[in-house]
Amino acid sequence: MVKLKQLAIHLYRQYELITCINMLEPWERKLINGFFLLILALIIFSSFVYLPAYMQTLMQFIMPASWNSVSMTNAQVAQKMAGSH
Repeated sequence: MVKLKQLAIHLYRQYELITCINMLEPWERKLINGFFLLILALIIFSSFVYLPAYMQTLMQFIMPASWNSVSMTNAQVAQKMAGSH
């Protein structure tokens, strides 16, 4: 447990040094960290929501029709990809 805590402290210090956040005032540091956390949360959320559908459509487009339970031609998959936007 102590090693895990030391690792987290070490990684946070590296993050501060790489991003130069250690030169900011505490309220600025909290604002920047909040912004980074918000962006990270949005990326993770969108990965769980949108990535599976895009990967399924990509696999249907790349793999042969026998792989799918419902056979689709490349034109149908392309039409589906165009309609999903």
